[in-house]
Amino acid sequence: MSRILVFAFLGILFINTGCERCKRCRYSYTETIIVTTPDGEEEEQIEHTDLILLDADGEPYGDECLKYEEYKENDANYIYPIETYYELEKATTTLNNFQYVCTDL
Repeated sequence: MSRILVFAFLGILFINTGCERCKRCRYSYTETIIVTTPDGEEEEQIEHTDLILLDADGEPYGDECLKYEEYKENDANYIYPIETYYELEKATTTLNNFQYVCTDL
């Protein structure tokens, strides 16, 4: 009986400390440049994909992992700070066709 209690305690301890949820976000945008050719000027579009935003310190902000105790009160409807950061960038950016995708890891 005491073995069962020890293993149950270890299992609960592992779940509370070891469970993390991670989210990865990347963005893309289209850049339009004007190229001078012998026939005149032409517009050229360059697609930039799979990019990572930088935070205020210049560090890449592409992945975020949270421990269970950080989101357990609002588990079903939890919005990661990284998603808010990318949404804010989308609302304030001057880049053409700015799109981001966040996936669970």
